[in-house]
Amino acid sequence: MQITFRGAARTVTGSMHEIQTGSRRFLLDCGMYQGRRSESAERNTNFPFPPSEVDALLLSHAHIDHSGNIPNLTSKGFGGPIFTTPATIDLCNSMLQDSAFIQEKDAEFLNRRTSRRRRVIDEPEREPVAPLYTVNDAKAAMAQFRAVEMHSRTEVLPGVFSTTHEAGHMLGSTFLELELEGKRLVFSGDVGRKNLPIIRDPERAVAADILIMESTYGDRLHQPLAHAKEKLAAIINGTANRGGEDHRAGVRGGADAAVGADDSRVDSRGTDQ
Repeated sequence: MQITFRGAARTVTGSMHEIQTGSRRFLLDCGMYQGRRSESAERNTNFPFPPSEVDALLLSHAHIDHSGNIPNLTSKGFGGPIFTTPATIDLCNSMLQDSAFIQEKDAEFLNRRTSRRRRVIDEPEREPVAPLYTVNDAKAAMAQFRAVEMHSRTEVLPGVFSTTHEAGHMLGSTFLELELEGKRLVFSGDVGRKNLPIIRDPERAVAADILIMESTYGDRLHQPLAHAKEKLAAIINGTANRGGEDHRAGVRGGADAAVGADDSRVDSRGTDQ
């Protein structure tokens, strides 16, 4: 078995880990790297392996830094199955198309700006900016998703078994227990916190020979939930008082939404109750 950390290593975004076992290769997550435009374009556009040689993808949850580069992977030749929970499939269906729409509009804006500048300043002609992937690419990628129920054990490749466990991070989120080559590997995905209103508590991990865990917040403790509610209420009310809009329903779908489920501190216009 060979494990290569292709993303979210020494950085906090773009989760992607490559596992090779025998002649087979599969990925744990395929997230979008989010950072400076030039660096993001380079990291997201070019995979460090031929996508057509990947046999399967196991997706822990729907957040874009874990799922956001899937349409690019599929459009460049990956034709294998994408195993994840039904809730994650539902969320990805909307979130990946939304990501593609934003990229298309961003590319349009940059190309218009370049065209305007060339009319004013004598600059060499540049290649038009293209989106990382299109809405049609995102729609096409959904055909490769395979629903896996929580706590089910699935043979994702010959001799490779995956069991999903509740991660408590957002709707449908999992950590994965893999069995291969006589060893047990656990991939944490993103782990949530207990006692949130609409998210199930994270389950305790099983014993493992190998543990892959992202530790962005490993050096700090959670604030009490009441503190998070007060902070969220202050942000919503401040935004509303400045004439802004409240888009809580579509922001994250995870811990943020769960905290916002108790909205006794705000009304529909952001006013304290």
